[in-house]
Amino acid sequence: MRILLMLWALLPVWVSAQQLDAGHILIDAEAAAGVPYVYRSFQDAAARMAAGDVTVYVRPGVYWIDDPDDPAVRVGKDGREPFGMVIAAPPASRLRLVGLGDSPHDVVLASQRGQTQGAIGNFTMFDIRCGTLEVENLTMGNYCNVDLVYPRNPRLNRPKRNATITQAHVGYVHADTLVARRVRFVSRLNLNPLNGARHSYYEACHFECTDDALNGNATYRRCDFDFYGSKPWWSTHGAGALLIDCDFYARSDNRETYFCKQGGPLTLVNCRYHASSDSIYIGWTAYPQPWLRCYQQDFTLNGRPYVVGHRQPQHTLRYAVLTPDSIRPPYLAISSYEAKGVTGRDTVRLTVAEPVKWVVEQGYESFVTLVPSAQECIVIPANNTDETARFCIEAHTADGRVAACQLTALPVPLPPPAFVRLPRIRRGADSLSVDYQLDLHGRRDESRITWYRNGIPVAVSHRAPERTYHLSAADHGTVAVTVEPKHQRSTYGTAERAAFTVGRAPVSRVLTTDFHDFPCQWQPEVREGFWTVDGYKPLDTADFPWSFDVARPMWEYKEGYNGAVGWGLLQAQRGARLMYTPVARAYGDMSVRLEVDPTKTAGQGFGSATGQYMDVCLKFDTRTLTGYGLRIIRTTKHAKAVDFLLVRYDHGRVTPLTAPVTATCYRTGCSISVDFNGKTLSARVSTQTPRPAGSALAHEVELAAEVEPSAAGGVHIQHTGSCGESTTMLHRLSVDWR
Repeated sequence: MRILLMLWALLPVWVSAQQLDAGHILIDAEAAAGVPYVYRSFQDAAARMAAGDVTVYVRPGVYWIDDPDDPAVRVGKDGREPFGMVIAAPPASRLRLVGLGDSPHDVVLASQRGQTQGAIGNFTMFDIRCGTLEVENLTMGNYCNVDLVYPRNPRLNRPKRNATITQAHVGYVHADTLVARRVRFVSRLNLNPLNGARHSYYEACHFECTDDALNGNATYRRCDFDFYGSKPWWSTHGAGALLIDCDFYARSDNRETYFCKQGGPLTLVNCRYHASSDSIYIGWTAYPQPWLRCYQQDFTLNGRPYVVGHRQPQHTLRYAVLTPDSIRPPYLAISSYEAKGVTGRDTVRLTVAEPVKWVVEQGYESFVTLVPSAQECIVIPANNTDETARFCIEAHTADGRVAACQLTALPVPLPPPAFVRLPRIRRGADSLSVDYQLDLHGRRDESRITWYRNGIPVAVSHRAPERTYHLSAADHGTVAVTVEPKHQRSTYGTAERAAFTVGRAPVSRVLTTDFHDFPCQWQPEVREGFWTVDGYKPLDTADFPWSFDVARPMWEYKEGYNGAVGWGLLQAQRGARLMYTPVARAYGDMSVRLEVDPTKTAGQGFGSATGQYMDVCLKFDTRTLTGYGLRIIRTTKHAKAVDFLLVRYDHGRVTPLTAPVTATCYRTGCSISVDFNGKTLSARVSTQTPRPAGSALAHEVELAAEVEPSAAGGVHIQHTGSCGESTTMLHRLSVDWR
């Protein structure tokens, strides 16, 4: 042992004497000044690393790539993330980073910033350009949301910047090849362990992360993973990710966990999943595309054989040829993953790069004719039914690999159905209905019906013809309807129009909608009795650059996913806004009830704490943007909760009326109530989802504030969150003017 200690003490001298030159340098935080090719920090060595082929030896210690004590907020340039260090070496150069410790724990390359936590944007420690990057025997960590613990010298320990998990990257590499051996990659959300190389290989590495974190085009061998979330890969692409002899440790209490958020090829060979329960579900992705094919061989959950994604077994192939010596995924590229064809008119040409056998998904053989060859298949749709058929065409290699293309086989289109009886509007007690008859020959009516008032759509068909329109107090004068005839095999025909003069609208102080007939197209006008359906970037989001496309809808009525159950109204672009302007009069007390499902399931509601919120407002002047409301906003305080506070709008400027309350109730089955009574503004929020285990935060919110009276009666809903899996589904809205 004494001899080993002496050798270790002499190591930097040995490195300096025997190996250091322009192509071999040493970074040692405790080195004396003036020693050739020896640097005390990565900042000092940055120019040499960018000069060309170089091996960088790093003595044990903690090396801050970005100063964690600098109070300045890091901001990216040219639309990119803010970086701790940019290394731009020649395109064909080779850069090696080698830790000289006994274990990867001994050399730590660290940063401590993330989105809204010391940075604007997803702070990334490294951005490296070279031909080949090799990293060995060290730790790369973004300790924004993780404590840095350094057992060799506890004085170098540092607590996390913030307990609220945010996007905090390790690095990108723009190179042909990345090789990482015995490297610890540490962060939480969006780890990014040197993502980006054309070929990436990780051996005996450690990863700890939550979601959207890992390299989706890489080979991992003898690695271990600590999963603090439920979807560690955002997606995989190309040949995807190959994992051999790896261990996965579930560090969260999720009952369902998936490898990918967006899906893509994955291959697991001799891998082991460790969880606190044998009853958890492990899937490839929550919503797999029909063409997805993933491979597994010798996969276990808590020591027992387990089939990943067994709820949809067609996506899982147990590939016997796979061994721990495999060097590349069993990927079979096909020319198209999705195709569409019409009987007798269109053909689809599928190709692969090697001989295969072509197979039609069982049960759909009559919908298609195949003209196969070894590496090509001409697909001729033959759908003679009235319904659209969707199924897969598969290519099988002799050794068991499979690629699939989902084919949508359309029936031969028929002319639009003719009207047997033209549309005519009938009046009910508080509604209008359109009566018409089509020559459908027994086929399903899929006509598009749109109701108008003063030329503006007020109700539309989404999932079925909307034959009934419920009248409101604003329905004075002429209400029109158009019917574009269609059945399931036809295109839309020429619209026929009918109109009705409403002599007396029903007297109602209530407005309700479940959004099933809500017109989602862009409608920016502010008019009495109409919804304004548009986009808006509020003044208090000025620090966060985003925009929307006025040529596209801001809202869409569709089926939900993740935490959003069933059908409802979802934001299609960031900045989606709804405003209802009632008939002009002086309004007194009023209330708004809104039932929602956030697609986020953990209680965080929005994509990040970057000015992302939803406001639900009443007593609102929709022309001046003045009124009162409830704000629901994600902050940096918690990763699994949001803040609720009452606010006042004054010509678009928002000021708080109450202190924020942090709560976990912004989850599936969330009920929001906002009331104005006399001079009291109040709000109550609850959810059907049980309180998270172990949470000490509030699970129900009640707020109140004294405010000035107002005669306005408008309603305003503003969403500034990112879209996709960070939206909120609106299920039902009820407005009561008392």
